[in-house]
Amino acid sequence: MTVRELRAYHQGPRVLLNSIPKAGTHLLIRILSLVDVLSPRWKSHITRHTPSTCDQLSHIHRGQFISAHLMWREEYRSILQTNNIKTLFIIRDLRDLSVSKMFFSKKIGPKLGGRFYDYHKHIDSDEERLTAVIAGVDADSMPDGIRYISVGERARSFLPWMHAPGCLTVRFEDLIGHAGGGSDEQQLETVRAIIQHLGLTYSDEQITRIASQAFFQKAKTFRKGQIGDWSNHFTEEQKRIFKQVAGAELIEMGYADGYDW
Repeated sequence: MTVRELRAYHQGPRVLLNSIPKAGTHLLIRILSLVDVLSPRWKSHITRHTPSTCDQLSHIHRGQFISAHLMWREEYRSILQTNNIKTLFIIRDLRDLSVSKMFFSKKIGPKLGGRFYDYHKHIDSDEERLTAVIAGVDADSMPDGIRYISVGERARSFLPWMHAPGCLTVRFEDLIGHAGGGSDEQQLETVRAIIQHLGLTYSDEQITRIASQAFFQKAKTFRKGQIGDWSNHFTEEQKRIFKQVAGAELIEMGYADGYDW
């Protein structure tokens, strides 16, 4: 056991980092990796498909964090509360998330691109791929015969985490800093809120150091990380579809005041 791991084991909190896929998971992992009393429990995410998910959640030790794409289940919340596990939930504008998902599945290949890659590898245009991410794909068009849900349906399965006791919701846009089109001041305050939520006491100098190293472009899933990039890709028809399938979720998340965008 390294000196850092030994210190983490005695001093660090237990932490779950949860997110909708492509909402900025690796950005928040980067932040937690810079906290000197935390070490990752695994190098991979856990999902609802991971065997013994509940058991793995309950065995997060002091000084360890895990990342996950876990849809809301009351059972998960109960385990986290019982085991005093600090929870962070990162969200992102669903329009930017959709664009990121489309490019990710196109770039990463079958191993990590999953079932959507199997579908869209036969599509010739990014416009059609993006529409499929937004609207979903009917079961009879998917190679495995299982419907691919819309971005709105996916968001709805995660959004109760925003209101869960003991869970801090973090916005990707607040954490990205000026390099991604955000604010360095907001980034600093968000890192401070994360540190406080974890029950840690860090100096302003330590928080500034963590924030300054947050934006990490070498992550294998990183593409662009720019706020508002969706406007460079959405057609008017895709806007219409998005408002129909995910407009309410975008408003609930605080990314729109209505449907006039």
